Amino acid sequence: MNLRSRPNNLSLFLLCPMLLAGILSGCRDTATSSESTAPPAAVNAKFDRQILRDFVAAVVVPSNNQFAQQASMLSKTIDAYVAAPSATTLASAQAAWVKARAAWEQTECFGFGPTTSLGYDGALDTWPVNETDLKALMKSKAPLTATSVSKMKETEKGFHVIEYFLFGQDKRRQPTDLAQRDLQYLQLLGKDFASVATDLATSWSKGVEGQPAYQEVFGTAGEAGNTTYPTVQAGTQEMIQGMVDSLDEVANEKLGKPLAEKNPKLAESRFSLNTLTDIKSNLQGAQNVYLGSLPDANTSGKGLSVYIAQVNPALDSTVKQKFKVAAQSLEQISEPLETAVLNPKAAGSIKAAQSAIDAVRETIEKDVKPLVVKS
Repeated sequence: MNLRSRPNNLSLFLLCPMLLAGILSGCRDTATSSESTAPPAAVNAKFDRQILRDFVAAVVVPSNNQFAQQASMLSKTIDAYVAAPSATTLASAQAAWVKARAAWEQTECFGFGPTTSLGYDGALDTWPVNETDLKALMKSKAPLTATSVSKMKETEKGFHVIEYFLFGQDKRRQPTDLAQRDLQYLQLLGKDFASVATDLATSWSKGVEGQPAYQEVFGTAGEAGNTTYPTVQAGTQEMIQGMVDSLDEVANEKLGKPLAEKNPKLAESRFSLNTLTDIKSNLQGAQNVYLGSLPDANTSGKGLSVYIAQVNPALDSTVKQKFKVAAQSLEQISEPLETAVLNPKAAGSIKAAQSAIDAVRETIEKDVKPLVVKS
């Protein structure tokens, strides 16, 4: 996720999550039609609150649990690498990072509630890495402990600092490149990362810091006493806006900016050359929300698709088709994206994917959202 100014205040978690669902604004790099393409709704049906409950139970909670498991595995493989640096142990840690990354990127659509208000997002996925400060830290004699690492600036820990140590520049890390202090820091980063990922999963499933499980807060939207989501529409607004914001970021920042500036350093996972895989996972995450399922965990429920298919079957088919086209368009981009943005011959495929993803975003925002939020 890009380094952004995002609310990181517990009061937002408890009182004002709707601030996170503000109206999307700003100019877009890719032009799309401003006219709604969806035919009128065929049926006037009432939105079922079960969709919100299933969204959390079948998508959010298992996604976060899956990520926490992968984060724990990453920490364990880092331990093995630190204990015995070799081509084998390094490759294992790198593979674990990629798996954890895929699991995390599928959660981008629901980075609200405790994910932001309790600071988990920033601690896990802030970028870009501050390489200058990082190199200075490695040259210093400042003590490295679990406590000191947990208190590090967000640009000095999390996914991309771990990526920097494991992959080096352009995925050229050699097993014996890292000094002992580097290895010590990497190991502490892995443990902190796994701890934060576990806390994130717990905040949704069981609750942390004396707060109720956020799945209960969200799943009871519109029920008496729910001051966070006083109406069902407040919950649906949060869910839909999460998809819109994520798809917008993917199309116009993760794809658009590196291409527009012909700068691989603007690619989020540039050390591992993994940015295109990140983007594919982001798109899959948005589709998971729409369908109400998580294929990787074999969980499913009543998704937004069920409701849209009731009120406007043609629109539901359109959304699914646009997801399919967007996924296919990403497959046409030559790997890695970090190299492709410098290749004039690849510009067309990147722009096509950008346009296809933005088309999904536009349909959800202009056609799906009104049907759901006003139901």
